[in-house]
Amino acid sequence: MTHHFPRRTALVLKHVLLVAIATGTVVFGTPLLAQAQAQSNDPAAAQPANTDVVPAPASEAQVKPVAPVATPDAQPATDNDATAASEQTSEEQVDNADQADSQKPAVSAPVMFDPAMVIERARALANAPFENPHRELPDALANLSSDAYDQIRFKSQRAFFNPDNSDFSLELFHPGNMYDVPVAINLVRDGEIQVIPFSAGLFDFGKTGLSGNDFSTQGYAGFRLRYPLSNVGSSDELTRFLGASYFRLQGEGQSIGQMARGLAIDLAGPTGEEIPVFREFWIVEPKKGDQTITVYGLLDSARVTGAFRFEINPGTRSQADVKANLFFRDGVEKIGIAPLNGMFLFGEQRRRSFDDYRGEVHSSDGLLINNGRGEWLWRPLDNPVHLQMSSFLDENPIGFGLLQRDRNFDHYQDLERRFDRQPGYWVTPKGNWGKGHVELVEIPSPSETNDNIVAYWVPETKPVAGGEMEIEYSITATRDGGGLHDLAQATDTRIMRIASQGDDDAGRTRFVLNFAGGDLDYFIGDAKNMRADVSASEGKIENIRVMPDSENGGVRVFFDLVNDGEARSSNLRVFLLHKDKVLSETWTMPWVF
Repeated sequence: MTHHFPRRTALVLKHVLLVAIATGTVVFGTPLLAQAQAQSNDPAAAQPANTDVVPAPASEAQVKPVAPVATPDAQPATDNDATAASEQTSEEQVDNADQADSQKPAVSAPVMFDPAMVIERARALANAPFENPHRELPDALANLSSDAYDQIRFKSQRAFFNPDNSDFSLELFHPGNMYDVPVAINLVRDGEIQVIPFSAGLFDFGKTGLSGNDFSTQGYAGFRLRYPLSNVGSSDELTRFLGASYFRLQGEGQSIGQMARGLAIDLAGPTGEEIPVFREFWIVEPKKGDQTITVYGLLDSARVTGAFRFEINPGTRSQADVKANLFFRDGVEKIGIAPLNGMFLFGEQRRRSFDDYRGEVHSSDGLLINNGRGEWLWRPLDNPVHLQMSSFLDENPIGFGLLQRDRNFDHYQDLERRFDRQPGYWVTPKGNWGKGHVELVEIPSPSETNDNIVAYWVPETKPVAGGEMEIEYSITATRDGGGLHDLAQATDTRIMRIASQGDDDAGRTRFVLNFAGGDLDYFIGDAKNMRADVSASEGKIENIRVMPDSENGGVRVFFDLVNDGEARSSNLRVFLLHKDKVLSETWTMPWVF
């Protein structure tokens, strides 16, 4: 997928909708101090960890990450060499010894890894002038189409980590196409840092015609981790870190879908978005029996640096526990914490027309929020005509996420993208995040190649130059969000315009909502005491009806919205009750008349 947020955020902000509903903050703190360490400029030739030769350890500390450069292996001495040396005169031995010493490669002492060194690297980087990490790739790589780039595959038999000791395996990504930032990759093995130098021999270039090119100075673009999620003999993609600060996470039976990010800076702001990148990673080699793998990352951008720790747990709902220490070179107007990226082209509400054989095209269909007051809000997504932003005010949020609730393959009919299997992501804050808001950005898009949906937390307190921030949360790759609460879910949103029937009729919009799950089936037996609470900030609500849905299960809610004034937009809310008992989450949507 391509990502064009800087260009899209330059759009005029039309119909910007602010939905104030709930409450969250960021915990400010001082990280541990430690000696900054970095990798060597002269590592040994790359070898997978499941062979007898391992990557050479890193050497002295540097503030700036350095892309690995491959060098030839040193040749060990043989027994015959030793015998010949013993027959030489003392003078010859001295001369030869001096000559041999001068030819020996320099061997650096092992550097032991300490998580605090990543934090100190980020702090030191924030105190140094920013250097743009993007670089010009050779034309052969820069001009690769997305399809051609996908043909460059890591050779699975060269994967890192010994399969006798771990179910995890590590693969690397080659630079090319939009991936023009050299990313340093380090292993942490038995506590020591071991750099992985670049090696073109780790890749199969397919039909790209690039096999004969020398890209030895390019560095890697990122990495992925595999794990047997489906069955004991499988090798499924668990996570990948590729491009800017993006990463993906999959659980059992899930296909590649939406993405998360390390950080969002001034997204959809008037000055344009600043996009941070991960410049270096340290991946801790798991030991035998480990069910968790830990990754450390160094993030950098013009105004922010960061030290990230990801503790990744594979499973039916794979989870990444994230801790970030952020350092600010300069003030930031809007910092987006735990950003999630999705794609929404069209869905069942049919608010825009597309000539497509598929009934729906999206990687997520709604934003779910559990606010600090314990209320559950469901906001269906849209591909709007104009850039649209919604803010949900909160304090100490309990969680939020972009979910893919519709799991019916027949609704998508896409055998390649398998939208019905793509994961939703649920963010659970750790500690009190204080005041702020969950922000949802919906960007107009004519194509599914654009990730046009972003959701993240914005703390009320804006970061200042020289400031620091520490934040922790978890991201869970879930299917439809089932199990997060025991209320009925809003599963479908359908909308139709009803034209004016005369001078006295202002015209109206009819909304048809489906709710299912929870205790609805139990209370449907007493439908006369079931009702829908429907409200609008502007306009008039008419013709509210609640009807059991014998075909889909649950109930269907109908209501009409009439614009009886000069308002241009309205904020809508709907939830179900039986007498005074709340049965469902709250469906909410901004509407432009």
